[in-house]
Amino acid sequence: MPLQLQTERLLFRRYIEDDLPFLRQLVEDSDVMRYIGDGQRKDEQYARSLYTRMHEQYRNFDDYGLHMLIHRETGERIGHAGIVAQVIDDCFEIEVGYWIHPRYWQQGYAYEAAAALTHYATEECGIERLVSMMMKGNIASMRIAEKNGFTHEKTIVADGHEVYIYSLHTSYEYTTYDDHEVK
Repeated sequence: MPLQLQTERLLFRRYIEDDLPFLRQLVEDSDVMRYIGDGQRKDEQYARSLYTRMHEQYRNFDDYGLHMLIHRETGERIGHAGIVAQVIDDCFEIEVGYWIHPRYWQQGYAYEAAAALTHYATEECGIERLVSMMMKGNIASMRIAEKNGFTHEKTIVADGHEVYIYSLHTSYEYTTYDDHEVK
């Protein structure tokens, strides 16, 4: 079932073909791409490839993948966000990720989207561990992760850049019986 999520100001929906021009704007913007992947702006071919990968995640993981963020009042596209399947250090992880168009920066949209996704993933989906990845220097995303209860777990190198991995573990207790953990 597709992700059915909305907040006070945002509506999440799957990408459609008509969103490609907006996605191209995002990937061609050097400010948006500064802290994503290799830190370089991309072209239309990359936007189309990303769009295809998003739809593969929808098919393979249902409500996972990046979703268009629509401003509920104006109908404007403001960015994208989602619960994204990632492989980090050879481990399958679930990431809360987002990109916001610069004209909507510093208005709380990234936090609002990340908070909604974190709640959805932990409370509705029962996911016990989430991560958030950000390049060194991306102070705004670090603050958003921390405000949502994530803590810095480790630093890795990806695409030649230091990347901070923040994680969130839901609360659960373990009881040990004869060297066997029981949840």
